[in-house]
Amino acid sequence: MSLLVWILFLLTVTLNVWGQTAFKLGLNRTAEGLSTSAFWLSVASNPWVIGGFLGYCVEACCWMFVMGHAPMSVVGPMAATSYVGAVLTGAFLLGERAGPRRWIGAALVTFGAALVGTSLG
Repeated sequence: MSLLVWILFLLTVTLNVWGQTAFKLGLNRTAEGLSTSAFWLSVASNPWVIGGFLGYCVEACCWMFVMGHAPMSVVGPMAATSYVGAVLTGAFLLGERAGPRRWIGAALVTFGAALVGTSLG
């Protein structure tokens, strides 16, 4: 795979984590107890949520390029590294508690992605 494909792959993983994190930050700022229509209006006008959607839009474009230029059996499973990014941002940016089992799971996902990524032959 070319350097451009690897760069765009890393960008898709980063943008996926960005989108999840932005949604969480936006929804944390949405008041509880709103009516259904007020809730959706609040969500639709939240800058964090809008930023998350924009990140997902760019990610989708990058992902289409990656899928068109790399084996799906390699990049598909490696995309699971976004799960690791979610654990990292949850723990370090959002202050969520990540216990030993979650860290072990994240390490196993990383190890699995590395195995898949190095089996290009």
